[in-house]
Amino acid sequence: MGLLLLAACVSAPPTIISPPVPLPDAVAESYLRSGNLLAAADEYARIASTDTTSNANRWRALAALAYLDSGHRELAREILPLESIDVSSRVPLLLLARAGLGEPGSNGSESIDLGGVDPRALTSYERSVYDRELGRRALLQRSYAAAAKSLLAADDYVLPDPVRASLHENLWRALSHLDSGAINLAHAESTVSQRGWLDLALVAQANLHQHAALAAAIEAWRTRYQNHSADITIVDQLLEISEGLSAQSRHVALLLPFKGPYQNAARAIRDGFISAWYGSQSSQRPTISFYAVDQDSVNSVYDLAVANGADFVVGPLEKSTVDALASRAELPVRTLTLNVADRLNASPEGDGAGGNAMLFQFGLTPENEAEEAAEKINSDGHTRAVVIGPDTSWGDRITGRFNDRWKELGGILLGQVRYDSGNNSYAQSVKSALGIDLSDDRAKELRRVLNRPIQYNPSRRADIDAIFLAGFPISARQILPQLRYFRAESVPVYSTSHAFSGNVNRAADQDVEGLIFGDMPWLFGVADPETATLYKNNWSAEAPESKRLFAFGLDAYRILPYLARMRYNPDLRVPGSTGTLSMDSYGRVIRKLTWVRIAASAPKLLNQ
Repeated sequence: MGLLLLAACVSAPPTIISPPVPLPDAVAESYLRSGNLLAAADEYARIASTDTTSNANRWRALAALAYLDSGHRELAREILPLESIDVSSRVPLLLLARAGLGEPGSNGSESIDLGGVDPRALTSYERSVYDRELGRRALLQRSYAAAAKSLLAADDYVLPDPVRASLHENLWRALSHLDSGAINLAHAESTVSQRGWLDLALVAQANLHQHAALAAAIEAWRTRYQNHSADITIVDQLLEISEGLSAQSRHVALLLPFKGPYQNAARAIRDGFISAWYGSQSSQRPTISFYAVDQDSVNSVYDLAVANGADFVVGPLEKSTVDALASRAELPVRTLTLNVADRLNASPEGDGAGGNAMLFQFGLTPENEAEEAAEKINSDGHTRAVVIGPDTSWGDRITGRFNDRWKELGGILLGQVRYDSGNNSYAQSVKSALGIDLSDDRAKELRRVLNRPIQYNPSRRADIDAIFLAGFPISARQILPQLRYFRAESVPVYSTSHAFSGNVNRAADQDVEGLIFGDMPWLFGVADPETATLYKNNWSAEAPESKRLFAFGLDAYRILPYLARMRYNPDLRVPGSTGTLSMDSYGRVIRKLTWVRIAASAPKLLNQ
C-alpha cells in the first residue's frame, strides 16, 4: 500500500505544447485584409522565390494579381510572364492572372475562359478579383444587369482606394443602364450595402434633371444608408451633373447647310424647328440663332456660336460635318447633331463618360429603320426571311444592318439578292429570291436529258415566311407585282419608310398593295395633327421628302428639354412627330415607328 502511495506521488513528465506552425502566406494574408496590396504582393513574391514545390505557381499568381491591383503592372508581368502561363491547366488563379495581365480587348484578357472557375473554392481576395473581372467583361458586352450583380458583390471586399474608385465607376455605369424594373428585381437578392447602391440608382433616375429634388432625395438616402461607400465616390458627382443638367437653355444655335446640295433639306428642318418654337407653351423660350456650315467651317462656326452666347447647339446635318464635330476632344456646351457619327470619341456608358459627354445625336437613319423592320418581322412570328435590296452602297448598308439584327433575334436568312434599276433585273432578282431560277434550271436540265419538250410550271420555294425589301417607291412598285406574278402574294413583304413617298397616291400605290412598312406617326395623323394641318396649309407645294424633314425639325426642338433625362433614364419615352423617342447608351436618339400596310392603295394603320 505504501508503495502504491509513493508511486502516486511521483509527478508525471510535463507535456510540451508546440505553437502552431504559421502558414507560409499568413503575413501576406494579413496585408490583403488591411488593403495593403503592394506589401502583400512583395510577400507573395518572396514566398514564391523560396518555394520549390508546385505551390510556387500559386504564390506567383497571387503576387501578380496584387501587383496589378496596386498599380504595378510591370512588376506583375515580371513575376508572372505571360508566356509562362499555361491556361490549359485550368488553375483558377492562373486564369485570373492571365486575364488581368492581358491588354483589354486582346487575346490575353477577354478570350480567357473563366467558365471553369468555381468561385466557392476562392479566397476572399481571389473572389474579389473574379467578381471584378466578370463585371468588367459584362460591361464590355453591355450586359448591364450581369455587370451590376458581379460588381455589387465585388464591393463587399477590402480594396485600396484607387481600386475601389475604379470599381465604383464601373458599378455606376452598369446601374445607370438598368431600368427601374431591373433595379427593383435586384433588390430581392441584395445585402443592405447593395440595396444602398440600388436605391441611389432609383433616386438618380427619378430626380437627376431637377437639382433641388435630387439634393433632397439624396439627404433622405444618406439618412437611411449612413457612411455608405457610394457617398464617397458617386454622390458628389451626381449633384454636380444634376446642377448642369437642370439649367434651362437660353440661347440655341442652329447649324445647317443653307447652301449647297442640302439647302432644301436645311430649310425644311429650319421651318419645322421654328414652328415648334412658335408653338411652344413655355413662357421662357430660348433665343434662336442660325449659322450656315459645311465640312470645312463646322468647327470654327461652332466655336463662334458658343462665343456669341449659345448654351445649346443643334446641328450640323451632313454626316461629314457631324463626324468632324464628334471627333473633338470635348464640347463646351450641350450639342444635338442632326445625323449620327460613324465614330464616337466617347465611351458607350450612359453616365456621360468620355470626351463627348455633352454630345447627343438624332438622325433619320435608314440603318435604324432596317433594325426595327427586323424586330417587327420577328414580333409578327416569322422566322425565315429573304432579303431583296438595290445593288448600291446604300442598299448594302441597309440590308447589312437588317441581316445583323435579324440573326441576333434568331431569325434564319434564307437568301439575299440585289437588283438594279432595269426592269429585267427586277424580274431576275425576284426569281432568284424565290428560288424560281433553280426550278428553271432543273426544267432545262430535264429537257436536255429527255431531249424533248416537257410541260413545266415554275414553282417558288415554299419555306419563306417573310420578305424584307429595301428600296424606294419606284423600285417597290416594280418588285411587288413581280412577286405576285410568281405566286408569292401570300408572303408578307416588309420595308422601311423609303418605299413610301409620304403622300397618298392611289393610282401608283395600287402596285404595292399589301406592303408593310414603318414610318413617322405624323404622316398618318397619329401625332400632332394641328401642326400637320399647319404644314398642309403653308408648305403643301414643297417636295414630298420635305414633310418628313419638317417633322424632324419639330422633334429636334421639342426634345431639347428631355435629352438629359433620356440619357440617364432608360425608361423614358418621349412621343414625337417622327416616332416614339428614347436614347441608347451612346446618347443617340432612337425612334420607334408607326407600322402601316398599304390596303386599297392607301396606308392603313396596323395595331400598335
